[in-house]
Amino acid sequence: MTEQKKVAVIDTKAGNLFSLFACLRRIDLEPVLVKNSTELEQQDFSAMVIPGQGRFGTVMNNLRKNQLEQAIKDWYLQGKNIVGICVGMQIFFESSEEDDGIQGLSLLAGKVTRLNSPKQPMVGWCDLKSELAFYKQKTVYFVNSFAVKESQQVIANAEYGEEFVAAIQIGSLTAFQFHPEKSGQQGEEVLKQCLI
Repeated sequence: MTEQKKVAVIDTKAGNLFSLFACLRRIDLEPVLVKNSTELEQQDFSAMVIPGQGRFGTVMNNLRKNQLEQAIKDWYLQGKNIVGICVGMQIFFESSEEDDGIQGLSLLAGKVTRLNSPKQPMVGWCDLKSELAFYKQKTVYFVNSFAVKESQQVIANAEYGEEFVAAIQIGSLTAFQFHPEKSGQQGEEVLKQCLI
């Protein structure tokens, strides 16, 4: 048997990690919760996942407090595999209306804004719209009030009241506004494509 690949799951101190860990194990990966930059350096990880749930400002403040902001940027700049989920996607951008005045990682240009949606938050299943066959018409699970409305790195959109960016990709970075870990088999396929 081949040894399982270890995946660094960044501890943002926000959100429930149970679903994500279970999903990663189902696709034969070993998730390891990483609380600071030292822990990231101590093990050989094949990829990094920044999980969803939580506020933009809270997540960024916690990353800064634990010296993970620069570690994430370095990981990205070295071309290593990195995945962001929900707020874990939003922090790749410059800022968010959710917490004005708090800077994101600024790896991508753009601002996260409140969705003009029928209900807040958006909770439930929605079809993806994409030019890429892999993402086209996949139905995935969302929980969000904020999103990026446009990005040069968009690979899939969704619509709830208005169209917004559901997935981005640039180099070794892939990120999702939806929760693949809560999206059943289709979500597992999405994470497999990014991480294996």
